[in-house]
Amino acid sequence: MHALVPKNGVPIFGKQKWSLSPFSPKSVDIDSCLKEDYPNENRWDYAVFIESDAMLKTAFIEIHPANESEVDEVIKKAQWMKRWIMDNQIRVITENRKFFWVSSGNVKITKNSQKIRLLRKQGIEGPQEHLVVDKEMRF
Repeated sequence: MHALVPKNGVPIFGKQKWSLSPFSPKSVDIDSCLKEDYPNENRWDYAVFIESDAMLKTAFIEIHPANESEVDEVIKKAQWMKRWIMDNQIRVITENRKFFWVSSGNVKITKNSQKIRLLRKQGIEGPQEHLVVDKEMRF
């Protein structure tokens, strides 16, 4: 199995839909790191690790089209990521974490729809068109 290797504060993404405020988080391209071992799974895209007040916070970020027809796939990706974390006993990222869906285009989901309620039940924020990751994020 491949390890998830963070890059210290270096954006590792093509066209960025999210940005890091000026501090030094560590980020991981989860999809690329786990693609070889899990080629047929619905893998989550990225994780950003934020150290704040002696606490590690993890922002899991999925860049994905934001249409109602994509909600189930994003939920499957989050469920797979949570299972992978538990199966690999990575306890440090089982708490103080949030899952964010950032749209790869315009958001085409009604804010009060049943699909949005399904996302919230799974602990997924978004979809949103842009996300700023910083130490002040509430977890």
